[in-house]
Amino acid sequence: MAVRSHKALPSNIDGWLSYIQTIHSRSIDLTLERVRRVAHCMKLAPAVPVMTVAGTNGKGSVVNLCQRVLSVHGLSVGSYTSPHLVHYNERICWNGQAVDNETLVDAFRAVETARKHIPLTYFEFGTLAAMHLFCQWQVEVILLEVGLGGRLDATNIWSADVSVITAIDHDHESWLGTTRRAIAREKAGILRYARPAVIGDPKPPTSLNDRVRQLRCQGLFIGVEFSGEVTPQGWDWHMPVASKGLSPRDISDLPKPTGWLEAHVRNAATALTALVQLEPITTISMKKVRQVLAQWSLPGRLQRVPGAVDQLFDVAHNPAAIRTLAQFLEKSPPSSKTHAVFALFGDKDLDQIIKILDSLIDHWYVGGLTGDRAVAPGVLAAAIGRIARGGISAHADPVMAYRAAIKDARPGERVVVFGSFQVVGAILPLVNGETRLPCGARAESPC
Repeated sequence: MAVRSHKALPSNIDGWLSYIQTIHSRSIDLTLERVRRVAHCMKLAPAVPVMTVAGTNGKGSVVNLCQRVLSVHGLSVGSYTSPHLVHYNERICWNGQAVDNETLVDAFRAVETARKHIPLTYFEFGTLAAMHLFCQWQVEVILLEVGLGGRLDATNIWSADVSVITAIDHDHESWLGTTRRAIAREKAGILRYARPAVIGDPKPPTSLNDRVRQLRCQGLFIGVEFSGEVTPQGWDWHMPVASKGLSPRDISDLPKPTGWLEAHVRNAATALTALVQLEPITTISMKKVRQVLAQWSLPGRLQRVPGAVDQLFDVAHNPAAIRTLAQFLEKSPPSSKTHAVFALFGDKDLDQIIKILDSLIDHWYVGGLTGDRAVAPGVLAAAIGRIARGGISAHADPVMAYRAAIKDARPGERVVVFGSFQVVGAILPLVNGETRLPCGARAESPC
């Protein structure tokens, strides 16, 4: 597709976001050739440390925690994550602040000018825009969250100084494979020869171990070279084995944000272990780490909104994340009834998700999503009905499903919103904005 003339280009952020979805015929087309060619034309070759984070669950949390710790140490940090929760701008941040519309539009224009006839996917276009801004801002550290897999992800055209791989589980099997071994092999594509590889999966597939050895990476595996353990006072982080001249770490009683479970502590331990690999550019102060942890929150991750009807928002959308959600619900104060506002893309393991939560959900309010992977709400509701024992109702979209759940819920009951970023992102603005919920709830600091 030929580039449009400057006069024909969109003038605002909404126009650009619509336009970049039309450039390539597919929403996902895993290859590095296109994005590498455009990056070369744009001279996007960062000369600062790059940390790339892959994995099935926990990537966004690791990037967020790393960004906050580095920023509080006075470093200029650019972070790129996906997908966004409410606004696209959330994907590209400078010291935790989302890019403004005008700056983002300028970055999109720069990518459009450089790509000429090269058809980029939505994600590739955004990734180049992010790196363009990081170079423009002259950040001191770049944090990249892999979008899909790792080996052929657009973020992988830049070599990571520190590679991080969080927990690995079944997801995106059409692109990554149907076994943990195959999925891990794709994610291991971000590793670089002789550089640190921080592995936060407690049971890493052999394909990941093999790749670490083949590349002679400085492998740091959770449960071996480092650990994160929940304690009555909080959690402990241990890194008893020194690496590349760094001293061992043995830190006790770190603050544990409300609602954190073992999976969250593993992610935090993984983040801290990755951060100390950057110590040539700064010395990590545990006093500042404690300050960050004491105030840490991330919207849409087990985010509770208290009220007469308790509400919980979580972006969990694969079996591993759903197990963590189920564990959280089981540990939470009991409620007389649980209403689930739910939607799921067609490439997810619906049957397994329903089986994990079936005993905890009394009624499913199913909404429809948009996009080429969307499933009609009636079809999704019928599939859930073949397994679930609770009631089920289908609604046109997540917002209508949510409103139905809130209308039906009584004091002492709870509403749980989950299934995808799109579900949570569509509903959270209703809670956090001017709209007061029927139950009178207002959002508290998320956890």
